[in-house]
Amino acid sequence: MILSRRFKAGCLMTLLIGFCLGIGFVFGVLAHQAWKKKTEDPVFMKWAAMKQLDKLQPTPAQRPKLEAKVDAAITELKTFKATALHSLWDILDRTLTEIETDLTPEQKAEWSRIKPKRPEELK
Repeated sequence: MILSRRFKAGCLMTLLIGFCLGIGFVFGVLAHQAWKKKTEDPVFMKWAAMKQLDKLQPTPAQRPKLEAKVDAAITELKTFKATALHSLWDILDRTLTEIETDLTPEQKAEWSRIKPKRPEELK
């Protein structure tokens, strides 16, 4: 069976489009992860908050007061995040222990291998 040039070109174009879509998807996911990590940085949070407050055109006397309030809020948010992570892992640890009581010895061996582990910085 002889394939026409038009059919071959159409197949190649379809493959090229699919490849480009795949690459675009991967780069989009990576860019989203980088942006998410950046927005969790306290320096970036302060910059973003001050950028919003700059729209109010604060006077030179107001600016240090606003910065101090933003710094206090960021410190409070970091503390809240740490507390929330500890509470989350306390709940998970309690649930994992309760699940383990209902398992057979064979299941317990597999469970100890696959169950989520608390990150070292939260121990």
